[in-house]
Amino acid sequence: MTEKIGMADPLSWLIGPVPEQEFLESHYEQRALHCRRADPARFAELLSLDRIDEIIASSELPSSSLSMARSQPAIKRSDYTFRNGAIDRGAVVRHYQRGATIILNQLQQGDASLARFCRALEMVFSCHVQTNAYLTPPGNQGFNTHYDDHDVFIIQLAGQKQWRLYEKPVENPYRGEAFKAGAHSPGEMDREFLLEPGDCLYIPRGLMHDASGCGDAPSLHVTTGLMVKKWADLMLEAVSEVALRNPEFRRSLPPGFARRDFDPELLAEQFRKLCRDFAEQADFDEVLAFFRESFLRQRRGDLRGALNAASVPVNENDRFVRRPHLQAILRQGETEAVIVGPGGNLHFAIEAAPGLEVFLSGEVFTPAAFAALDMAQRVEAVRKLSAFGLIEAAQ
Repeated sequence: MTEKIGMADPLSWLIGPVPEQEFLESHYEQRALHCRRADPARFAELLSLDRIDEIIASSELPSSSLSMARSQPAIKRSDYTFRNGAIDRGAVVRHYQRGATIILNQLQQGDASLARFCRALEMVFSCHVQTNAYLTPPGNQGFNTHYDDHDVFIIQLAGQKQWRLYEKPVENPYRGEAFKAGAHSPGEMDREFLLEPGDCLYIPRGLMHDASGCGDAPSLHVTTGLMVKKWADLMLEAVSEVALRNPEFRRSLPPGFARRDFDPELLAEQFRKLCRDFAEQADFDEVLAFFRESFLRQRRGDLRGALNAASVPVNENDRFVRRPHLQAILRQGETEAVIVGPGGNLHFAIEAAPGLEVFLSGEVFTPAAFAALDMAQRVEAVRKLSAFGLIEAAQ
């Protein structure tokens, strides 16, 4: 049976029947996982060949939203764009006829189904999730052997692709530590297999791989990328926070430190002292709170139906509920309560805090949850939550 996009457990939707804990302990950031299934329609709600055709034919295509790739002969961007950089749709189709892969970048930004899927997966990994769609003509290959600098789930939607996995020349590459042809060798091929509709493939960052379309039908797959924050990111932010409080971290390096006759031990002694100071002064709770709130603010809210709801009066018996996959927290001060969530901070009177806690709990509520406010203020609190896509009418 095909799962629904609004599922409560998107990771299991991707990797089932492999248990989530097994995946996180034995595969995540370590080794690939190929989930074979006999369910071609499993991911059919995400995207289709007809939807790709519609996008190419009639949707607005900013220059950054589409690219093309072909292993041999290579294709240049100027081959399918006009002089002003705009996409030449006819040239796109013509080069697709000649074996080039069409890539729709960050498609979740313009497709509601993919956007909902990304929001669901962001709740699992606490990271930005993005999707690129790849349409490859039968029997062709878009990219030569390479690795990605972020973990990906490959979701096969139509057609077939032959995948080949190799070795890891770089263990957990940092973001921006991109693959360089000639500098990174794929090593020995580890395994080769066919990805069919309904199958999913997890590839950790740094693992060399390539794929080619096979069979008589075009291959369509969605690459879902996990843009995770790393320990190095957290530590760098912690150093910055310490440096704001401790002027020793803001002192310049000694004059002449780059000269050949400069004694490096003079630097090493101060470096070790600063490391000790950092260990004592770094505020983990402060930095973690900063990372959490930054992540929540950068999410994209789901405003489906909010515009229509704006014209509907709010009555005291109306029932509301938190939107699916909404991520937000409540922060309280002396005079105000703040919801930290998609798009930024929403400010309320401190008397609204109990009602906001009910809303965040996921329970169905009415305006009466804001009991400390008068009726007009209750309605305004509900309308504000609705306007920013945080709640919807309960079924």
